[in-house]
Amino acid sequence: MRILVLGAGMYVTGRHETGHGVVLSALAQISRTNPVERVLVVARDPANADHVAEAAARINSTLGASLRIDYQTIPGIDLALEMAALCSRERFDCAIVSTPDHLHEAPLRGLMGGGIPTLVVKPLAPTLAEGRALLALQRETGVYCAVEFHKRFDEGNLYAKRVITEGALGRLLYMSVDYSQRIQIPRQVFRNWTARSNIFQYLGVHYVDLIHFLTGFHPRRVTAYGTRGILEREGIDAFDSIHVMIEWDGPLGRNEPFLSHHNSNWIDPDTNSAMSDQRFKIVGTKGRIECDQRNRGIELVREGTGVALINPYYAEFLPDVDGNLEFQGYSLKSIARFIADVVLLKRGETSLSHLDKTRPSLRQALVSTAVIDAVNRALCAGPAWREIDGFS
Repeated sequence: MRILVLGAGMYVTGRHETGHGVVLSALAQISRTNPVERVLVVARDPANADHVAEAAARINSTLGASLRIDYQTIPGIDLALEMAALCSRERFDCAIVSTPDHLHEAPLRGLMGGGIPTLVVKPLAPTLAEGRALLALQRETGVYCAVEFHKRFDEGNLYAKRVITEGALGRLLYMSVDYSQRIQIPRQVFRNWTARSNIFQYLGVHYVDLIHFLTGFHPRRVTAYGTRGILEREGIDAFDSIHVMIEWDGPLGRNEPFLSHHNSNWIDPDTNSAMSDQRFKIVGTKGRIECDQRNRGIELVREGTGVALINPYYAEFLPDVDGNLEFQGYSLKSIARFIADVVLLKRGETSLSHLDKTRPSLRQALVSTAVIDAVNRALCAGPAWREIDGFS
């Protein structure tokens, strides 16, 4: 299997001391039990070659793997044409797109045009128009594409889904979400494109998709407002925090709506004991479920670095029964599921229609994209209720 990776940032390589580098770590782990011949990472900056080489050496050494990971610089002027040209010169079995939000639509067009199954990091796109165009192209080409909504694979969330499906909470009434990250993300890691996104679009979208996954509900309308000041004083044109209320159509439609309230920011102090501070609560007529996804019960105290709350279920190198390190976590499961689905499709052992219903497909991702679009319009025009356009 030959895999193309577009992007060489935090999620791919673990730059800026943000972690292990999920994409390359996952692919190296997968290569230990599956025939992955080569991974080609492409990005615009020639300096990324050193970051990729360092990550590849570190990850292969940690896992005892020997995955071939190469790097190639591309102009990055027209990503659709560049992806199409690259796929015409070289054979790839699938691709992973890990680029800034506004650079998802173009490469997906090029990769689908080249017949390459593709996994793209969230969100699918910043606008509903782009999302609809991508879904139309996917249906035209018949190429499998999915969005890397890894929270669907978190055991805590899967437990919540079971409780909801079994009806233990009764009729669902409302959900509250608090989700934030350290200020190093907009200030340092994403500084070059922070102004092209916002904290709800980049991060809060996870919980929009999660609600749709947990309940099967569809959003009806949204209202949103944001706060500014801290990032603007540092020369960054972006909201510090965004607060969103979503009204969802419940199982009986508009007669019994479900409400979700989302508070998100990316101005937490860099001394916060966790990169992501997140929790949610769902309340129904017969009960509630609360999930603290920041505090997983493991606290590490080290001289010089202080206190850290560890989430080993997301992305971590952990020993197997023989004491050898493996890359584990629900982020791995998300990428591994995509790779496995690509193989099953090639063998004729699954179908696009099945994956469209059971995976974070482009059709399913259009739900969260529609919410992003409405939230961004509300942030520009004021916090009045905004109707959600159709998803298909």
